[in-house]
Amino acid sequence: MPERNGADSKESSRQKKKHVRALRTVLRIITGAVFVILAALAGTYSYAASTLGDRIARGVRIGTLELGGRTRDEATRALRDRVANMRLTFVTPIGTTTLTPAEKEKTPFGFFNLENDVAHAYAIGREQNPLLSAVHLLQGTFIGTNISLDVSVDKEALRKELELRFGSKAHPAENAQLFVRIDPATKRASTTIAPEKIGLEIDYDTAAHDAEMHLQTLTDTPITMAVKKDEPKILAADAQLFAAQVAAPLEKAPLTLTVKNQTWSVSKETVADWLAVLPPSAEKNVRLGLDPEKVKNYLTARGAAFSSEPKDAKFEEKDGHVTVFEPGTPGETLDLDAAYALLEKNLFANNDTSAPSPSIALSTIEVPPTITTASVNPYGIKEIIGVGATNFRGSPKNRIHNISVGAASVDNALIAPGEEFSLLKKLGKIDETTGYLQELVIKENHTTPEYGGGLCQIGSTTFRAALASGLPITMRQNHSYRVPYYERDGEGNDIGPGKDATIYDPAPDFRFMNDTGHYMIIKTAMQKNTLTFTFWGVQDGRIATQTKAKISNIVPPPEKKIVPTTDLKPGEEKCTEHAHLGSDAVFTYTVTMPDGKVKTKDFKSHYKPWQEVCLEGVDPSQMPPVIPDGATPGVGSADAAGATGATN
Repeated sequence: MPERNGADSKESSRQKKKHVRALRTVLRIITGAVFVILAALAGTYSYAASTLGDRIARGVRIGTLELGGRTRDEATRALRDRVANMRLTFVTPIGTTTLTPAEKEKTPFGFFNLENDVAHAYAIGREQNPLLSAVHLLQGTFIGTNISLDVSVDKEALRKELELRFGSKAHPAENAQLFVRIDPATKRASTTIAPEKIGLEIDYDTAAHDAEMHLQTLTDTPITMAVKKDEPKILAADAQLFAAQVAAPLEKAPLTLTVKNQTWSVSKETVADWLAVLPPSAEKNVRLGLDPEKVKNYLTARGAAFSSEPKDAKFEEKDGHVTVFEPGTPGETLDLDAAYALLEKNLFANNDTSAPSPSIALSTIEVPPTITTASVNPYGIKEIIGVGATNFRGSPKNRIHNISVGAASVDNALIAPGEEFSLLKKLGKIDETTGYLQELVIKENHTTPEYGGGLCQIGSTTFRAALASGLPITMRQNHSYRVPYYERDGEGNDIGPGKDATIYDPAPDFRFMNDTGHYMIIKTAMQKNTLTFTFWGVQDGRIATQTKAKISNIVPPPEKKIVPTTDLKPGEEKCTEHAHLGSDAVFTYTVTMPDGKVKTKDFKSHYKPWQEVCLEGVDPSQMPPVIPDGATPGVGSADAAGATGATN
């Protein structure tokens, strides 16, 4: 056994050596072949490259146009000639048409870049890699090299051109139609049916793709366009079947429609005109229903009375000051889809025609502006965070003028995060040079005309807006006397005293802190007798509430004061200031922050009683001598018209 194992081992060794020798032989042959091929490629490249000169390599062509052997200028001229004579012929069973893409037609659809094409052709065989160049030169010499034109095809324009030329012969299918009419005399419904029509449909998309391929290869063979029948989805037999079902929905007419506060009736004749046989959909088969286009056109026309267009936001800034800030506001329109569905539900939900048709309430939807508030400004301001309003009904002309000037000064006020806003600072100089007129203000227990009288309307409105926004109030002073203007809300309803803020240059001021972490803008508006301040910014989730003011310590006014004057006839009386009670008022302001922390503050107000003051005419001889008051002007209140009786 050992001798046999040794023999087998020697035989195995001899076989391995034999395989190794064979493998080495094969490798030598392959190496030699590769060397020969490389040598041939190198030789071919050297020869071909030496003969190229300034000409395009042999065998390079675009379609059937040979460019090889031509100079760049010669190739460009040849391409231009070929493109100029290029034609695209479209063939269908219903007609043939030919287009010339190189011409400037009304709807151009093909654009060539011949300089790029010639440059591409010239570069073949001139690559930086000699081996790659050699391969390309050999390919061009023996089998040729085809390249495609650099052409841009406007497929949509081409499609429109083809539709224009074949449109009279190709048309979509027409469904059978059911028409319902109400006879004016008998009020009975009659039906007529228009039969269906088979249509022809052309595959324009495939034709446009084929046209692009033809242009890329300068191929002028005809392009066959596929044409197939377009079958209608509603047949006359379907319409005839549903004609007998029109009575049930017509019995429910006329319909009563309501949108907001507007109500109107839809006649049976209109409902009859709406009835139609509708094509099948993913949810329903062919059925009797309402024509969507007719119903929505009707509702759109009626909806114009209660619809509004959205308003795009505007923002302009100059020298660090906001000059234009118009927040984007949504519009409103009738929800046509919901209205259509509701009308169909009421007319076709069941066949019970005994009950009278109820009023159908249609809803509206919001239409967002194209340009939103957040997108138009660089400060991230995007939404309303609070609104405050006061009512100035009964104000004298000068007072209303001053309120308007003051509101314009505050409008578009930009408040940075962490900034304390000062109303007096924002109003600036208050005199005739800034447009203010003289109006009564309270000063040292009497009234006197001064520029800017009425600006406390600005102070009180700002106070209420800051409260509604949940902002910290850092400075606020109530009026010395109760002023009727500030005991109303924005709509003129009585709310009692305690929610006013007086201002007077240089003091008192009204101030609040912007602790929202975002920029804010104040937007002001005057409409009829209402002044509204809207604070825009970014809501952080805080919730602000305030209680109704509690009134206490009511003090009756002093006795009426008579002031003699020669401006009136003797015995004639004219009251310039009405009496008001004195009192105290307090309300609680609560702000719940996003983290759950609750901040509360009591705003207390003390109002002095105000006596009625009347002028009484006297004879000049009985006029008492004028005694100088000698009073030193003290802290005033830039508003007295309310205390003087001009309340209505």
